[in-house]
Amino acid sequence: MDNEVRMFSTTAQDAVWLKMLEGSSRSKVDAALRKEVYQKVFSNYESLRETAKAFSGMAEVPILSNQYFNATVASYVRSFAGFLTIERAMDQPTALLWYNDLLGVTNGRKVLPNLGKEDIKGINGRFNTSSVLDEATKDYSIATNKKIIPGTVEIKLIHAAHPESPVVIRDDRNGNLLAPAGVLGVNAKGALGVDYRTGVVTFTIADGFTIEENDKYSLMAYEDVAGDPAFGQLTGPGNNRFKVQMNNIVVTTEPDMLVAENNLMAIAAAQKAIAMNPAEIAGAKLTELYTKLVNDKFVAALDRMWSGNVTVIDLTHATNGWLDLNSYYEKFMRELDNIDTLMAEQAYKISGATAYVCGKHVGTLFTNLRHSGNFVKNTESTYVNDLLGYYNGIPVLRHLDVDPDECYAVAKTADGQLAPIMRGIFLPLTNTPIVGNYNNPTQYASGVYYQEANSEIVPELMIKFRVQQDF
Repeated sequence: MDNEVRMFSTTAQDAVWLKMLEGSSRSKVDAALRKEVYQKVFSNYESLRETAKAFSGMAEVPILSNQYFNATVASYVRSFAGFLTIERAMDQPTALLWYNDLLGVTNGRKVLPNLGKEDIKGINGRFNTSSVLDEATKDYSIATNKKIIPGTVEIKLIHAAHPESPVVIRDDRNGNLLAPAGVLGVNAKGALGVDYRTGVVTFTIADGFTIEENDKYSLMAYEDVAGDPAFGQLTGPGNNRFKVQMNNIVVTTEPDMLVAENNLMAIAAAQKAIAMNPAEIAGAKLTELYTKLVNDKFVAALDRMWSGNVTVIDLTHATNGWLDLNSYYEKFMRELDNIDTLMAEQAYKISGATAYVCGKHVGTLFTNLRHSGNFVKNTESTYVNDLLGYYNGIPVLRHLDVDPDECYAVAKTADGQLAPIMRGIFLPLTNTPIVGNYNNPTQYASGVYYQEANSEIVPELMIKFRVQQDF
C-alpha cells in the first residue's frame, strides 16, 4: 500500500509521535525496533492495494483510509504494548518465533538458556575438589578424570581448628608432589604424585600433619583442555563442548472486525451545530476503542500466563510504633526491591521489574509515593486503564481487570527482544468500502478489520504479587 507507506514515513518524522513512541518503549533501541516493525506492517500492504482496486469504492475512500491509518499508529504508541510485549510483523497468520538455548554436548544440560537459570559450573579449565580427611586413613587417591597440565596441581591440608593456616603441597611438573618436611610419605605401593595423563593424584599423609576431626583437603588444578597429544586421551569427552539448540513458539493470529453505522443527516446536523469534522470524532473514538481492546488482551494474557504462587506483601503492621505513614511506604518500597530480587533469580538476564500492571488499590498505593518523591504522576492520563505514572522511573499501569489488591511486576529487556508477551501484527486496522442502505439513502455503514496475536511466551519475566493493607 504505497499510500500507507508514505503516510507512515511522514508520521515517523513527527516529533510528537516519536516522543510518544520513545515514552512507551523500554529504551531508544526498543523504540527503533518497534518503528521498523510498524514500517514492515504497512509495507506488507503493497500487494493488497493492487488487489483492492478490483472492488468498487475500495480505493476511493482517502478520508476513511487516513482515519484508520491515524487510529492505528496512534494506538501503537498509546497502548500497553511497548511496556509488556515484543512486537513482530507477521507475513503469515501463523508464524514461528525462534529462540536459542546453548546446551552441553555431553549431557544435554542448558548451559545458557534463552532465559532462566544457567548451568556454567565445571566448564572452566581450572577445577576444584575437596573432601574431609579420615583420622584412620593415611593413603589418598583422587581420580579427577581430567588430563592435568603439569605444574598446576595445588593441594591444601586444612585443620578445622586453624583454616587460615593450611599446609600447601604442589607438583614439580614431573609428577612429584613437594611439601614441607615430614608432611608426606610413600605408601605401601610406592605410588606418590600425579599422573597427568589419567588425572589421578595420589599421596600419603605422614606424621608431620596430624589428622584431627573435620580436617579436610582441597585440590586445585588446571585441565589440559588444549589436548596435548603427549598425554593421550581419556575415555569421556570434556565438559566444555556445546551446541546451539533452536526452539520455536507457534503464534497464531486472530481476525477481528469493527463495523461503524452512520447517518448522513445526523452527521451534517452535528457538523453545522458544533463545527466539528465527524471524521475526526470517529477517528478519535476508533483509536480509543482499538487501544482498549488490545490492552484488555495484554492483561488477559498476563492472567493466563501466571501459574505459580502469588507473592504476598503484608503491610498490615507496617505502621506499628510510628506516628505517620512513612514506615508504611518504606515497607512497600522495600518489598518491591524483594520482588526485583525474585525476578532476577527467576530470569537471570534482567535485574528487576521494568513495568507494573496493577489493580486500583495497588495503583493508589503507588500514587501515594509521590509525597516522598518516589513517584511522578502522569498528568496526561485520560482514562482509568492507563499509565498512572512512574515509580522511580518504572512505568505503573492501572487496569480494572486486575484484582484491586494485586499487581504484575513485568520485565522487558532493554533491547526489546524479550518480554512476557509477543504481539504479532498480521493486518493493521484496514477500512472496507462504504455500503449504503437502499431502504434509507441517508444511512451507510463501513467497517474496519485487523488481525493480530497476543501470545504468552516468557513467564519467567513476570511475578504476580498481592498487597495486604489494613486501610
